[in-house]
Amino acid sequence: MERDDNRPDCPPWCITSASEHAEEDPGTWLHEGPRFGLLRTWWQEGPGDHSAFTATVTEPELGAELASDDLRRLASDALDAALWLDRQARTTTTGHGESVVDLVKRAHAASSSRSA
Repeated sequence: MERDDNRPDCPPWCITSASEHAEEDPGTWLHEGPRFGLLRTWWQEGPGDHSAFTATVTEPELGAELASDDLRRLASDALDAALWLDRQARTTTTGHGESVVDLVKRAHAASSSRSA
């Protein structure tokens, strides 16, 4: 699929508005992904090997001192976000947002053949 230099070909999970994308440099897009509790995910899509998946803390008021409940919540959110980031980084741009089940089904269908 051809990409218009003025508009990104967003993955289905991207929640960045068109107006926010309009302010970005052509060829480099910042896609905001799903949130995992205290964490927000991002994909900085750039030319060649300059793309990266990251996450940021959505509640900076947590500060540097965390109680045990905050730490457990952050740890759980971080694990969920890390698994999602890893899964997205392993897929092609056409596969972003697909579930593991869908990816396995597609791989199985592509490699299997029917015989009578």
